[in-house]
Amino acid sequence: MKNIFRALKQAFESLLRLRMFLLILGPPIVTVFVLLVLFIVYWSAWTVGIAGVIGNLWGFQWVQQVTGLTELALWLAMLFLVMIFIPLAYVISVLIVSVFVMPIVLKWVGDQDYRTLEKRRGGTVAGSVWNTVKATILFVVAFMVTLPLWLIPGCQLLVPLVLTAWLNKKVFLYDVLQDYASREERKSIESEESGSLYLMGLLLGLLSYIPLAFFFVPIISALSYTYYGLNALEERRK
Repeated sequence: MKNIFRALKQAFESLLRLRMFLLILGPPIVTVFVLLVLFIVYWSAWTVGIAGVIGNLWGFQWVQQVTGLTELALWLAMLFLVMIFIPLAYVISVLIVSVFVMPIVLKWVGDQDYRTLEKRRGGTVAGSVWNTVKATILFVVAFMVTLPLWLIPGCQLLVPLVLTAWLNKKVFLYDVLQDYASREERKSIESEESGSLYLMGLLLGLLSYIPLAFFFVPIISALSYTYYGLNALEERRK
């Protein structure tokens, strides 16, 4: 826990630097703009399509007859689109941060706080992009598979929290260590620090449930994993 809180403290302190604070505004602005455009343009088509799928589910016609709600499928489709807005926004923000923002964050943090840390380049840009794409695909699949669990009270909060914690850990740790760590060092940290890295992802995920804060969680997560990963690497080399 000490290492987790140390990384979180360093991450929030770095946000006090003007250029870092300005940097966190980019991903949420782009994400909101992209999603709003998509939802406005395709809202009708998506709701009709999803309503059609729901209407063809086994037993749904019986439920509709019992309740007397003739447009139940359409209402459920709209509710589904509203519910996936935040997870979808988070995934897009993570992609933007991983591909475009992390290199800037690493340079600023590295130059400021880890000048003496040797770069052993155990990863590549192509490896980082593939890792991000693969993790995102697995996240989307897991998200769709676990959707039925949302019918259980409390799982609407728990399931996205667990999945986003895994996504944070999987994406950002590779990005952080690709330049600084050798392949063996990166694998060692991924294995030995797995529990703490996942726990930190859960703590950061809780921020997503603060109104409007979820837009900024990806960049805060990127900073937190940057400090945690480089701190762990520095300790190993000492």
